[in-house]
Amino acid sequence: MSSIASANSGQKPPQSGKASQPSKSGRRPQRQPSKPEIPASEPATFSPQPSRVTQIRANSPAPSPEDFNSQDFLSDPRSAINPRKPKTTKIGQSKSRQPRQKNLAAVDLFDFPQPNREKVRAITSNPQMTTAPAARGSRPISPLAPIPDAERLPNAKKAPLPKPRPQGSQRPGKRPAPQSVPPLVYATRLLILGVGIAVICGTLLSVANAVNRSAVATPETPAEQNNQDGSAVAAPAAWEALQLNQELGALKTRLQVMATENPTLTAGIFLVDLDTGSYLNFNGDAPLASASTIKLPILAAFFQAVDEGKVRLDQVLTLKQEHIAGGSGEMQDDSPGKKYSALEVARKMIVISDNTATNMMIELLGGAEILNQHFAAWGLRATVLRNNLPDLEGTNTTSPKDLINIIAQVDRGNLVSVKSRDRMFQILRQTQNDSLLPRGLGEGSVIAHKTGNINTMLADAGMVDLPNGKRYLVAVMVKHPPETEKSAQTLIREISRMSYRYLNGGETPADSQVKIRN
Repeated sequence: MSSIASANSGQKPPQSGKASQPSKSGRRPQRQPSKPEIPASEPATFSPQPSRVTQIRANSPAPSPEDFNSQDFLSDPRSAINPRKPKTTKIGQSKSRQPRQKNLAAVDLFDFPQPNREKVRAITSNPQMTTAPAARGSRPISPLAPIPDAERLPNAKKAPLPKPRPQGSQRPGKRPAPQSVPPLVYATRLLILGVGIAVICGTLLSVANAVNRSAVATPETPAEQNNQDGSAVAAPAAWEALQLNQELGALKTRLQVMATENPTLTAGIFLVDLDTGSYLNFNGDAPLASASTIKLPILAAFFQAVDEGKVRLDQVLTLKQEHIAGGSGEMQDDSPGKKYSALEVARKMIVISDNTATNMMIELLGGAEILNQHFAAWGLRATVLRNNLPDLEGTNTTSPKDLINIIAQVDRGNLVSVKSRDRMFQILRQTQNDSLLPRGLGEGSVIAHKTGNINTMLADAGMVDLPNGKRYLVAVMVKHPPETEKSAQTLIREISRMSYRYLNGGETPADSQVKIRN
């Protein structure tokens, strides 16, 4: 009977005449008592033959790996982010659960053992029953049919879909979050910015002030000047140290009248008040024979070489035969081979106007050509050294303006250091010939100057300190015939006296009418 029920479980039972036809009386026939009835609650005992459930499972398609993946996701939603290939087990083979591997989002597959006959009737009568335990936190799912991919837990989070990465041109720029700046840092930045702006403004103002204050002593001379030998010398751009404001008209008128009273004398005058910038120019830029006033720029070149380290003050110089020259000085009486220090030679060149010492200094500084380059670089337009001393023919030239310009640059520290400037003016104050400009000064005045004298030229140039604290520069050069040297001396003295009175007292003497006669 069990075999027949197994074999014909899917077919209708054969109809018998007694069972199929109803009785004539209309009552339902009763079962034979000989056949014991199997209670519905108690499972029947079946032989181990394939049941209907087994046939259904055999006819249904085998579950795919995707089905198990969905089941894995139900038990552990993280498996959708890091999926792994599940291990498939064949139905009918009993395997024990594999231990869960660490750090892997995977769920063990269920084993489906071979169903026995006792549970067939319960499964067929109640399809909702499942033989496999439901995963924790998920709804019961029947293992008889594959789990569709669309089924998800109502509370399970969906796996985030990867967003398409924007292209380089479409990628939005990340704006950094604004950071709050501490007040101290902010104040420091403002302070640094203010200091920088102040430094820039101060530099611009100083440059503008220097440009405004720079001025020339007189109108510009032509670019080329003809020398006595007929050669043309280009006049470089002058670096003027003088700061001139206005010309002293009243004083200039008096001095001009005095200088032109004797037609045999040709005077050149240049005067500058260093405190006010007022000046006087009467033929001041005309090139004249320099005589010994050429020694003044040579002295400046010597101290500049000392500052540059090219010459030492204690450097030993040897007197040579070609150095010895007549005229003023005492070194011409020394024998060749005598030793001198460089500073001693420079002092003798100025204090006693020694021509032999001047020739030694010219050689020490590189010769006339090198010195002329220095003079041109300093803006001395008319100062040129052509021959050694004594230059009785007057080939070496300069001008009152150049002499004042060189003294002004030394005084302001443009050419030499402060130490060299002090030594230079100390030497100039020791000049022994005081017969020209010093004769016109009053008591208490101090002058640092250099004189020049040849047969046809008499000159004196220097810096004067007055008792009232004023300081001015004055240079007077007078060209005269050989027999009129005394007239030239008188003219220079009177020009010095009139200038001193004007700058010391502020007035020009009205009764000062000096007659310059032969």
